[in-house]
Amino acid sequence: MKRPAVNALLVGLLPILAVHAAYLVNAFAGSELEARFVCIPYTEGCVSISRAARSGPGLYLLRVVMIPVALLLLVCWRDVRRWLDEVGACEARRSRIIFGLGAVGAVFMVFYVTALGSDGEWYRWLRRYGVTVYFGGTALAQLLLVGVLWPARRSLCDGRLAGPIVMLTGLVSLQWLLGIASVAKRLLLDDPELMDRIENIIEWWFGLPMSLVFVVVAVLFARSRFTGVN
Repeated sequence: MKRPAVNALLVGLLPILAVHAAYLVNAFAGSELEARFVCIPYTEGCVSISRAARSGPGLYLLRVVMIPVALLLLVCWRDVRRWLDEVGACEARRSRIIFGLGAVGAVFMVFYVTALGSDGEWYRWLRRYGVTVYFGGTALAQLLLVGVLWPARRSLCDGRLAGPIVMLTGLVSLQWLLGIASVAKRLLLDDPELMDRIENIIEWWFGLPMSLVFVVVAVLFARSRFTGVN
């Protein structure tokens, strides 16, 4: 497996492992995490991703992993741009836009992880906008990536990429459906505690396909024998 595929695989898997490991460490190895925040977050929604890892030893684990991952993410989006140009999936202008959105998301990931667990108005601002721009930039870049790949799924590399592109489309579609559900819950519910739980559940499920997209990107790179060398 060539370097771009390995890098994309790491970008996809390391955040999943880091977040869950940080939560488990905080929950069972002694931390400031209260007992009411220990549950199966995907079904019970007792804790957000930020609260799960913003204190205790899990915070240090998350920082050690996620700050280097942000750099790998930036490199991955650069590889995506080069790959799109190499396989002729879209105009160079579109590939640059995808890279730009992804790069902004990667930079704001650093802001978010750095500010996590810190006190003060400035750090709260960094956390709030860091996570918003990270998720927003990454999700938009992934959506645009699907937008250019889906019409060409049967023609790129003699059709070898059709299956992964379908998987990619499914993962991105799931993210946006969850995003719509997050907005709709405020229109349908008036119980603040229930809304918080549902929002936490959506957040955990949203982050999972967002990371898995990069695993599929690794498959696209591998199947097209992309080396990242111009």
